[in-house]
Amino acid sequence: MRHVLIVTAALTALLAACGEHPTPSEVDATSAAAIGTTRAPNANPNRAGTTVIVYDSFQKPGGYTLADYTAKWSAFTLGEMAVQDTRHFDNHTFSISATPFRTGKDSSVFDHAKYTALSNQAFTVPEIGSITVSIDIAVQTPGTVLGHVVHGTYVQSGAPYAAMVLQGQQAAATFHMIDFATGQLFDWFVSGNTAFTLIERLPSSVTGSAEHVGTDKMYTQIIDEVAIAAGVPHTVAIRYSRDRHQSLVEYFLDGKRVSKVDHVGIPLDRQRVKYSGIYPSLGPGELLRDKMNSVIIAHGLFSLLDAFPFQHPDAPALNVSVPMQERLFGQGARARFANVVVTIEDKTVKDR
Repeated sequence: MRHVLIVTAALTALLAACGEHPTPSEVDATSAAAIGTTRAPNANPNRAGTTVIVYDSFQKPGGYTLADYTAKWSAFTLGEMAVQDTRHFDNHTFSISATPFRTGKDSSVFDHAKYTALSNQAFTVPEIGSITVSIDIAVQTPGTVLGHVVHGTYVQSGAPYAAMVLQGQQAAATFHMIDFATGQLFDWFVSGNTAFTLIERLPSSVTGSAEHVGTDKMYTQIIDEVAIAAGVPHTVAIRYSRDRHQSLVEYFLDGKRVSKVDHVGIPLDRQRVKYSGIYPSLGPGELLRDKMNSVIIAHGLFSLLDAFPFQHPDAPALNVSVPMQERLFGQGARARFANVVVTIEDKTVKDR
């Protein structure tokens, strides 16, 4: 019940900013190429305390439809799908396309999600152990430009703003592990030639959480960017683990660990660890080992062109306005998703 209330509050806040959208409908499209077998981090399904859930294979005898999809996923942001609904199912993959992006908003974080769907099921985080989520993604991001610079204006001072953005910031297919109670997220951004890992804690003004999260605790930071083969399937996975004293998150690409972050809740620059430098935090954060007890998962299309802290009202000097022609410059994304798997390893359960 707590999960439902928190997600409802977050939906209310976001939809109020984004406006109402029409009811989606299924659209015919050319069948997507099959995505291969998932290569997520290994877990022993026979070990006591290990639960493997195939949350969505996007297939069903007789054919997988939009009704099957909405039984498992709720649209958090329709975004581009409110303009043209391209969601398509070939009984093996879910495909979506927005080329180019046509929606934007110069307000808070509400330009970022071009489409996001949240799992209808929440998953309990073991007190001692881990939860791993994985998905197969194949993506193309036409219109993205190497070295692209976004321009804007600092609202308070009138000074110009300019920042070079990564390919995945311009357009990406995304996969998320989310705890709305704390606002903590772990994210994969997959684009045409690159992918990056991201860790963030959203402010309570965005999530609707009863626990106040302001600029001292919120952060959004890109950890590592890696090159990938273009247009072919990749398995991305996120594992959140905790023992009696601390917690950590690991990110995997095709079975290989790309990033690891200890002390979840503390920004990377405050930990003095190496990261991309995008974006510096404004406060010390807080350890979340004892607060993250349930997560949901999400997927979608995204852009991330704004300046942190994304027009937060408590940091007016950092408020940057980015005009629509800088947000939409011909970039977009075509993606296929398959094989959503959740693996929970509860290490308080002893082998028999």
